[in-house]
Amino acid sequence: MSTIRGCNVPDDRFYHPQHNVWVQPCADDMVVLGATSYGVAVAGEFIAFIPKPVGMKIQAGRAAGLLEIAKSVTSFRTPLAGEVAAFNAAAVDDPGLIARDPYGEGWLVQLRTNDWQPATHGLLSGVAIVPAFETEMTRDNFTGPLR
Repeated sequence: MSTIRGCNVPDDRFYHPQHNVWVQPCADDMVVLGATSYGVAVAGEFIAFIPKPVGMKIQAGRAAGLLEIAKSVTSFRTPLAGEVAAFNAAAVDDPGLIARDPYGEGWLVQLRTNDWQPATHGLLSGVAIVPAFETEMTRDNFTGPLR
């Protein structure tokens, strides 16, 4: 696991730093998506998670759900095209779960996709993760999570 400016980034998944989304393959045509710890740190308190319904088809770069944070609403975008196979009902019931455990119990959406080509969709892994997040964090003047 890497730690970048106080934000954990597990090595076992792919990341889209601009959308603050992680993606983890879980079966032949299924992936799980969630918010990165950096996205969580920037967002602050989560008030609500409103996922797209199961069965809805979503294009790459479009919203797979909405996240209501402090004083705004932001879309949770998927870098992959696919169909919503499941959403995390626990995160709907307790949006704070997203911040408490973004890489575990706070996952957001499971997507069925036939479009799993990480490099084509700007998904990064391995040594490429740290400089990509550093670039985004510098652009956002992010120095680390508030304690």
